[in-house]
Amino acid sequence: MKLSISKNVHLVEPGDFEPTDHWYPRVLNSNIHPLVAYFLNLSHDQMVERYHRLHPSSDADAIMGILKYQPKYFRWAGTDLMHVTNHEGNRRLTVIETNSCPSGQKSMPLLDLNVEQGGYRRLIEETFKPLVNSVQEEGSLAVIYDKNPMENIGYAATIADIFGENVLLAKFEKNDQDPPAKFVENKLFIRNEKEEWTPIRAAFRYVTQEPWTRIPKNSKTLLLNPIEACLAGGRNKEVASRSYDVFNQQFRDKGIRIFTPDTYRNVSFQELPEYFEKLGGSMVIKVPDSNAGQGVYTVISENELAEAMNKVNENDVYLVQQLIHSNYSKGLDPEKAWYHVGTIPDNKGRSFAFDLRLMMHATASGIRPLAVYSRRSRFPLNQPLPENMNSWEVYGTNLSIKGEDGWTYADERLMLFDIRNFGQLGLGIDELIKGFVQSAMAVYAIDQNAIKTFGDIQSNL
Repeated sequence: MKLSISKNVHLVEPGDFEPTDHWYPRVLNSNIHPLVAYFLNLSHDQMVERYHRLHPSSDADAIMGILKYQPKYFRWAGTDLMHVTNHEGNRRLTVIETNSCPSGQKSMPLLDLNVEQGGYRRLIEETFKPLVNSVQEEGSLAVIYDKNPMENIGYAATIADIFGENVLLAKFEKNDQDPPAKFVENKLFIRNEKEEWTPIRAAFRYVTQEPWTRIPKNSKTLLLNPIEACLAGGRNKEVASRSYDVFNQQFRDKGIRIFTPDTYRNVSFQELPEYFEKLGGSMVIKVPDSNAGQGVYTVISENELAEAMNKVNENDVYLVQQLIHSNYSKGLDPEKAWYHVGTIPDNKGRSFAFDLRLMMHATASGIRPLAVYSRRSRFPLNQPLPENMNSWEVYGTNLSIKGEDGWTYADERLMLFDIRNFGQLGLGIDELIKGFVQSAMAVYAIDQNAIKTFGDIQSNL
C-alpha cells in the first residue's frame, strides 16, 4: 500500500507502479498463449467477417455497428460467459451476467512484454484519459474502491504515471460510518492529510457493494463508470435481463441475439417451489443486485431448495434461471437442456465447469477486448456428487470468498489464458470471437437501457 495520508486514504505518486503488487505471482511468471494474443489484436473487420461466417444468417453491418458503438454510460465492462452444448452437440457461449466494475487485470498475462503496466495502461490511456480531458471540472484525480486493492492500487499508480500527478486512493465501503469520501451537491470530495475535503474532478470507480447507497446519479465528478451503468443492468441481473430481451426483439430480423439460459424475472419467494417443479427439479436462484458469487444458489434437490429458501428474504423477488447441467440425461427436454462443455479431462479423467470473464472497454475505435481469464469449479462435472455436498461445488466458479475479515480469493481455481493453462479449456479463436460479440451486445443493451432510463448524454469520444 502506498503513503497513508488519512484514514482509508493513500497518496499514490508517479513512479509508484510495481508489477509484483498488481498481478498474482504465477501471472507474473506466465506468457500469454499465442492464440489469445492473436485474438486480442484482431481488427473489428476480422471479427465481424469471422462471426458472419460462423453465423451465416447474421447481419454483418449490425454486428459492426455494435462493435463500433460508443457507450454513453457503460464504457468499461466485464461479462461472465459459459461454454455450453446441447443434445446435438451445438456449442455456444452463453452470457451469465455483466459487471460494471470487473476484476481481471491481476489475472491477465502481458500482451506486450514491453508495456510493463499491461491492461492497466490500455484502460486508463484509451478510455479514462480521453474522458478526463473532456471535462472542465476542477480538482484532483482519485480511485475509489471497496474491494480488490491489488488492482485498484495498480489503476491509481497507472493514472499517476499517465497524468503526471498524484492520485488519491480512497476505500469507500458500504458500512463505513466515517467514510473518507463523500458527495456534496453531486461532486466527489476525499479527505486529505489535513483532514480537509479535496474536490475530485474525475475518479476511477471500483465500488461494487450496493454502490447506489453512496454514489449519486448525475455526478458532477466524472466517474468511470457512473452509477447509471449499474442501475441500468451493470449491477442488477433483473434489469440486465430485461435489457437483453429488448435487444433481442430489436435485432430479431438481423439474425443476432444475446444468448442466456432461460430466465424468469420477479419470482416471489412463495413461487420458488413452483419454478423448481416447472424447470424439472433444478434451477438457479439469483438475488438481482448481488455480485461476486454472493446471493446465487444452484438447486438440484428438495433439500437444496429448502436450504436456499432459508437463506433468502421471503419479502424479496428473485431471478430464476435454468441450470446448465453437468451431464447428459435422457429425462431432460432436448429442446431446452444445455450442458457444460467443461475443461479437457485431466490425467485423472476429471472435467470441471468453467466460465470466461471477458473485460472490455470503449476506445476511439469502438468496444475492444481488454483482458480474459477463466475460473473453474471445485468439484468435477463427471463424478457422482458426494452425499451432503452442495451442488455449488460443481457449478459455482466465482473465486471471491467473503469472510469476517474481508474478501479473499480462491486463486488455485484460476485458469490463466497462458501457454500452460489455456489448452485445458478446449477453446479456440472462434469461441473467443463469439464470446466477445456476445459481450459487446450485452454492453450495448445495458447502455441503451441507461440512455432510455436516464437520458442521453454527450459522448466523450
